[in-house]
Amino acid sequence: MTVIECRSLVHIYKATDLEVFALQGLDMTIEEGEVVAIVGASGSGKTTLMNVLAAVEKPSAGQALVEGIELGSLTDRARDTYRRDVIGYVWQNATLNLTPELTASENLQLPQLLAGRPRKERLDRATELLDTLGLSHRRDHVPAQLSGGEQQRLALGVAVANRPKVLLADEPTAELDRASARRMLEDLGKLRDRDGTTVVMVTHDHEVERHVDRVLRIRDGRTSTETRAETGELLIVDPAGRLQLPKSVRQEAGLGARVRVRVDGGRVIIERADDG
Repeated sequence: MTVIECRSLVHIYKATDLEVFALQGLDMTIEEGEVVAIVGASGSGKTTLMNVLAAVEKPSAGQALVEGIELGSLTDRARDTYRRDVIGYVWQNATLNLTPELTASENLQLPQLLAGRPRKERLDRATELLDTLGLSHRRDHVPAQLSGGEQQRLALGVAVANRPKVLLADEPTAELDRASARRMLEDLGKLRDRDGTTVVMVTHDHEVERHVDRVLRIRDGRTSTETRAETGELLIVDPAGRLQLPKSVRQEAGLGARVRVRVDGGRVIIERADDG
C-alpha cells in the first residue's frame, strides 16, 4: 500500500528579493513499511521535502499525500493532529526531541500524555520502548546523564511513542560514532519490523545506505535516481517523461545541450546531436 505520494511537487521560497525553487516538480512514491534514504547535495531540495512531509511548510504547487492526507490543504488544527498521530520526527540534534528535566521514562510518556493515552498504556509503552532500545537501565536518568548514542536512541523512542505510520529522520546518525550509528540503524529496523513503520531519512552517511530498502537521490529539486541492492542504480523517469542523466555520464558520452533519442529493438538509445 502506498503511504507517501508526491506528484509534481513544487516549493518556492523567498531569499531576499529572489524566489528560489527548492522543489521543481518532484515525484515520489513510498510503500508501507519501507525504509528509504533520501540523499543529495546541499541545495538539492531534500530538507525542503522533509519539511513538506512534516507539514512544516506547504507545497507551492503539486500534491504531497501521506496516508491519503493531502498536506497542502491542512488547517492549523488538522496539521497539529497530523503531526501527533500520523508522523514522528527525529531531529539530527537529539536534544530537540527530549525534555531535559524529565527522565527517560517520562520523556517516552510525554507525547502519549499529549495524545490523551491512559496512564497504564503510557507506562506499558514506555517500558516496551526502553527494552527495545536497550535503555531499561537508564529509565530514571535525565538526558544529560545519557551518552550521545543513548540520547539519540531515546529521541527515536519519543518520536515513535504514539506508533506513527511514518517516521521522518533528519541525519539521525550524523553526530554519532560508528558503533552508536550502527546500533541506531538496528533499532530503526526493529521498530519497522515490529510496528510496520514506514521510515524516511535524509542522510549523507554511506553506512546508512546499506541498511535501507531504497536510496532516492534528489538533484535540482527532482528525484533523479533510485538504488536498490538487487537492481543497483536506476534513473527515474517522471510522469512527464523527463529523466536526469548524471553529469559523469554526460561527460563520458560527450553529450551537450541537445541529444538524439531513438528506439532500437526495445532499447532506448541517447546519442550526441551533431550540433550538441
